Amino acid sequence: MINTTWHKRAATRALAATVSAGILIGAGVGYAARSDASTGVGCETIRWGFLGSQLRTICDTPRYPDGHWNRARVVWTPAHYVPFTCSGGMYYSSCGGGYDVGDQLQAKETYPVNDSNVLPDEPGWLPTGTDVIR
Repeated sequence: MINTTWHKRAATRALAATVSAGILIGAGVGYAARSDASTGVGCETIRWGFLGSQLRTICDTPRYPDGHWNRARVVWTPAHYVPFTCSGGMYYSSCGGGYDVGDQLQAKETYPVNDSNVLPDEPGWLPTGTDVIR
């Protein structure tokens, strides 16, 4: 099972920073980062990228009175192990044992969404407490 806690927290911090900075029009105030990212947000994580080697985590804030919400989208590669590898040229080579690679962040963005402008490849609003991993 994939542990997405760090990425949910990154998405929550992105949402909170955007709202608190007032960058988004009509974002409102009062949404703050939580130590537990599943509180106050709904999230979905799916396979993404070339051959599903990356993951995409989307987290949504609660809806505002006008019906919009803020969405954080994080595209990332989970920690993994790179096996034994060799490299070199015609007259030499270098081989080495495998190594661990930590989580890698490819993209992080936050934007306002309403029912009429949800991107075609994204889900509708994710209610608070939603934690979908596909």
